[in-house]
Amino acid sequence: MTTSQILPEVNQEYDIDLKDEMDVEHFVDNYGFYKIADVDLKDINRFIKNPEVNPIEYIPVKGLEEKYNEYRELIYIIAIDGKVVKIGGTYVGMKGRHQSYNCGTRKARKKGTCSVTNYNITETQYTAFMNGSKVEWYVFDVPSAEMVIDVFGESVRYNTKTFYKYESSLCERYNTMVGHFPPLSVNSGVE
Repeated sequence: MTTSQILPEVNQEYDIDLKDEMDVEHFVDNYGFYKIADVDLKDINRFIKNPEVNPIEYIPVKGLEEKYNEYRELIYIIAIDGKVVKIGGTYVGMKGRHQSYNCGTRKARKKGTCSVTNYNITETQYTAFMNGSKVEWYVFDVPSAEMVIDVFGESVRYNTKTFYKYESSLCERYNTMVGHFPPLSVNSGVE
């Protein structure tokens, strides 16, 4: 059996036109983003055992494995061939977000059990990678914010989730600079 017979077929519907997208390096300049991971394919033996496994493997940047595994708020950017295709946010860290995206399998989609977002992200990354493109993930560490509220007469301090504001602000900045939202961002109307 050849590698092409083992790997899932590429769905070219998920081949994104990048000509109107901004360079990630230019866009994130001065915002404090840094590269956290690259996309690769899982070991071919995984496909022999289970042909419907999600094909994407996330490889943390050497020296940032601990940060990759941390549970924390982040804003992330997915770049294909150096172009911004998605701006997103998470409060579970990059490893946690990637675990969620890993649920975007074709088998789960057929059953109707995975989110459209997870499926679209997985298929787009797989298509780009198989077409010879480089797929990278960049992150911004969202500063923690605390709030004290009155809960039935007791003052309670808790960490607020502020990544939503950072994400929407960054999407709006991209839209202002480029004239549209990144193709895989919720705000673009694609998902």
